[in-house]
Amino acid sequence: MNRREVLAAMGATGALATPGAALAAKAGPGGGPWWLLSPHSAGEEVGYGWTLKSLQPYDRGAWVLTLDREGTEARVHICYHSGSPRGVAHGELVDFILMDGGHGDKPTLESLGRVLRVLAQSVRENELRQGADQQLSALMTHGERVARYGGESLV
Repeated sequence: MNRREVLAAMGATGALATPGAALAAKAGPGGGPWWLLSPHSAGEEVGYGWTLKSLQPYDRGAWVLTLDREGTEARVHICYHSGSPRGVAHGELVDFILMDGGHGDKPTLESLGRVLRVLAQSVRENELRQGADQQLSALMTHGERVARYGGESLV
């Protein structure tokens, strides 16, 4: 049984006492799961001039986090990973995929990479919270998303 199946089974059996609806109620601006990034929140400057701009609700297997630094935006897709993360940063279950129009071959700004690693640490502390299982089990890996929707449509 893979991690996603374990999460889904936990949600189906009620092994985690709090239903995902409790966490969904904590959605912030943009409607995304701000609980996952807690204690960080929308509008917060998280380092090196980067500000958390928005976190979009679930769409095509991921959540989209947008950061801003002096008018430059970075779009990061928060996807599931199946034990082999591919993103700039990652938690135990999720991957931070920087969607910059490249194919994994463009260098990432060091400041952005550092900020994403800080956010990933917060995610590690939150992704196994009670009630998280229902929301996280719906995520897809980046590869699954590209296969289903095409990489060009995900930018």
